[in-house]
Amino acid sequence: MERILEERKINWLLHFTQATNLPSIFQYGILPKSELLKNDIPADTNDDYRYDDCEDAICTSIEFPNYKMFWGLRQDDPDVDWAVLLLNSQILLDFECAFCTTNAGSAMSFNIPLKKRMGEKAFLKLFDEIPHKPSRRELGLRNCYPTDPQAEVLVFGRIPIDYIATVYFEKTDALNAYSRYIPQKISAEVNRKPFGYRYDWEHWKGSI
Repeated sequence: MERILEERKINWLLHFTQATNLPSIFQYGILPKSELLKNDIPADTNDDYRYDDCEDAICTSIEFPNYKMFWGLRQDDPDVDWAVLLLNSQILLDFECAFCTTNAGSAMSFNIPLKKRMGEKAFLKLFDEIPHKPSRRELGLRNCYPTDPQAEVLVFGRIPIDYIATVYFEKTDALNAYSRYIPQKISAEVNRKPFGYRYDWEHWKGSI
């Protein structure tokens, strides 16, 4: 797996969360829903139902957020401030992970047994060509990008804050409001790119 990450130049995972969760994250680490409930830690969650049926896992994306899901959540409540956490891809080596070639909560992902979504073979499927879609070459995809922009990595367990490199905000007001919760060793900045679309978005407009 380490060789694959080096060859594809995969350096980062991303995890988006409501900015109100940052104080808790920097106190306890990034916790899956099961740990939040077990320890009675309040959190503003994105998915009350967890259609992926993995409440013991944290949803992340490789090198760019799942913008289709992220956009929908932000449209549901435009007044909510969000943060995107840039995470070291060392997580893929240090944690048990499951790899979903599309949205983890979709029937396509859910119908594949969890064990079959783990390991190097499952990881490499994230970069396969997709029938009836333009090739990766035609899409101009970087080697580090999964083919489907909704592909996700489920990370099982608590992610300590040592894996967080940067916290991105869309607006300066949000940065100013929440930067006091972020340790000095972790950078915080306004960066609108992870709040936008991946550059091949036109080819995925009709997909769920």
